[in-house]
Amino acid sequence: MAAPSIITRTVDNGLTLAENIGFTEGPVWTTDGRLFVTSVSRGALHEVFLDGRPAVAAAETGGGPNGMTLGYDGQLWITQNGGDVMPTRSQLPVSPSIQVWDYRASTTPSTISSGNVDAPSDCTFGPDGALWFTDPNGHGFGDAALPGRVWRYDPAADHATVVLDDVFFPNGIAFGPYPDHLYVAETARNRVRRYLVTASTATVDHDFPEITVPTPDGITIDAQGGLWVAGSKSGTVTYFDPAGQMREQLAIGEGTMPTSVCFAGDALDRLIVTVAKGGRVLAFPVEIPGSPTPPAPAPPASSPAQTEELP
Repeated sequence: MAAPSIITRTVDNGLTLAENIGFTEGPVWTTDGRLFVTSVSRGALHEVFLDGRPAVAAAETGGGPNGMTLGYDGQLWITQNGGDVMPTRSQLPVSPSIQVWDYRASTTPSTISSGNVDAPSDCTFGPDGALWFTDPNGHGFGDAALPGRVWRYDPAADHATVVLDDVFFPNGIAFGPYPDHLYVAETARNRVRRYLVTASTATVDHDFPEITVPTPDGITIDAQGGLWVAGSKSGTVTYFDPAGQMREQLAIGEGTMPTSVCFAGDALDRLIVTVAKGGRVLAFPVEIPGSPTPPAPAPPASSPAQTEELP
């Protein structure tokens, strides 16, 4: 069987929405049509506009806000690495933690959960109503890589559980169309894996091929179960179909470091890419739209006994 053809596009096929806003990460499109990104190097959140208006500073988080997602409560949930991953302009001291910000009100981000975490990286809400987030133990590669963790935080119970503790530089994280399918980027191993998850466990789904892609960072899932992967050190963003086959690649540029992706627009038909070099936010049209964030809730289920928790 012939290998599938791969579509390659460049930045010329997209639109620059913002630039010079620091080491950009964590893009989120809200249900009321607003786009926010994190600035890891400035300890801040920025609002970016699809109509070409200049981006504006929206809130100061302190430290290093990394990933971000929209919660069922309508607030933005932020994985805060504490400012130890890279220098930050912010003078506001914070610890590695989970922060929450109500972008609809004049509030400052608040800390929801901290304690036994190293440097939370990315996050997503699951159909179970819980926040799932990655927590690398350093950012080493090869022999220098250390196993990190994936946590599940239940806001209702104010309780967190480690569901994975053997992922080397866990990074991007996203749920697929099925509520027990969780995708995790393992940056130090150049792969994205799909896991079958419960409230306290995660096992590799061997029915899905291991996706090999250089230095995967942020990821997002479209409405059909296809996967977009930002490959930081490769300078590319790659699309894999629901079967895990590579179909398309955006060539952002060598050394640009694309960090994360999300869908935006009324029809969720624009792929937003945050790019560290130049502090840029890019938009590309896509044929298959994204799914709403957060996902539709799954039917309630009883939770197994907890294994490890934050103090």
